[in-house]
Amino acid sequence: MNPQDMHTVRILGWAGLLPFAFMPLAAAIDSPEWLQRLLSTYAVIILAFMAGTLWARFLLAADPGRFRLVASNLLALAAWPAVLLDLHWAAFWLAAVFGAHLLLDEPWRSHDLPGWYRRLRLYLSSSVIGLLLLTGLIGAGRVF
Repeated sequence: MNPQDMHTVRILGWAGLLPFAFMPLAAAIDSPEWLQRLLSTYAVIILAFMAGTLWARFLLAADPGRFRLVASNLLALAAWPAVLLDLHWAAFWLAAVFGAHLLLDEPWRSHDLPGWYRRLRLYLSSSVIGLLLLTGLIGAGRVF
């Protein structure tokens, strides 16, 4: 991959984190319901997108097994009910589902992927999980 493409991947990855960064603020100021739904729906869409990494690993592996392939669909389906939950409950639920994805995907073990990408994935996924947990805690009145 050329340096310009790597730069684009990094920009898109970190830019995709911005809506997650607004979630704790939305929970803290008791934002309108439409904004809370928009943010939680964004998180569900991103989780479904990230579940595609498990499909990619299945398609590229010599002897992949079906576990991750089925898990990718189950993760996307597990995230879906979050669109019906209050923001803080959705955030807690999605933190768990993003955590499950990170454990199943194991970007730190994918030696067929470049090191910069593995680190980026770990940083972004950890940041998303942390922001979701913070959102849940703020929304539940446990922070601030």
